[in-house]
Amino acid sequence: MMSTKTPEGGWLHLKNRAIFKISGPDRVRFLNGQVTNDVAGPLDKKVIGACLCSLKGKVEFLVWISANEEALFVDGQLDQREELAERLDRYLIADDCEISDVTDEAILIHHFDPGLEGIRSLRTEEEGFDLYLKRGESTPSAEAEIPLEDFATRQALALIPEYPTEITGSEFPAELGIDKWAVDFHKGCYLGQEVISRIKSVGKVKRSLILAHAETPLTQDSKVRTGAGREGRVTRLIRADKEKNPLYICFVKEAPELLQSLVPQRVELDEGHAQKS
Repeated sequence: MMSTKTPEGGWLHLKNRAIFKISGPDRVRFLNGQVTNDVAGPLDKKVIGACLCSLKGKVEFLVWISANEEALFVDGQLDQREELAERLDRYLIADDCEISDVTDEAILIHHFDPGLEGIRSLRTEEEGFDLYLKRGESTPSAEAEIPLEDFATRQALALIPEYPTEITGSEFPAELGIDKWAVDFHKGCYLGQEVISRIKSVGKVKRSLILAHAETPLTQDSKVRTGAGREGRVTRLIRADKEKNPLYICFVKEAPELLQSLVPQRVELDEGHAQKS
């Protein structure tokens, strides 16, 4: 399996992110009414993850948010660019702020060099830094550049959910295991807050996102069972080591003991599913 420690100085251009700039005097109030985390904090010192949810509290977008003195910056998956732009604009009614899509103007660098500028950012299990550059500005040394697919593997191993494999608009933050770092349960109102708070008060979810391994090859959407007999479904394959069997991300029913565990659990193909197929 690939090393979980990134060499100091490593960096990559997050080309797979759509970037939105929100400026104006009401920018914090506006965005706080949309996302699950609190954007009123010092986002010029630490990037935060957050969700944009439906009225029913189900995750539609997972984004990262940072700030400078003039604006807030929201980055989401590039393949949700149009939908995220529409969602942000939909609720901009009376607030004095402006939303600009700067995806084609900015370069978002994520790096692991403490001596370089940047805002602390936890996008995998290892904390790095986010740095925005303008198109045409020089980037760090090409020799230290990390392949985007390697970084994506690190994010998968950290159980960072993605659209459309884990995030389909039908999952609650707690089911995705992101409520611990992408939800602030003490902030003001936002879309879906009532349902999300109710789930926290109940203290359990119907399914959990886990890492898994299997003796036989699995495919996306394979039905599986854990050693404890929990039913599940494969959402994604992770090739963390090309010489060994892959790992998988799975949704498993009613397995709170496995919630947010990064230890791969052994699963096997559900025989009933295998016979049907």
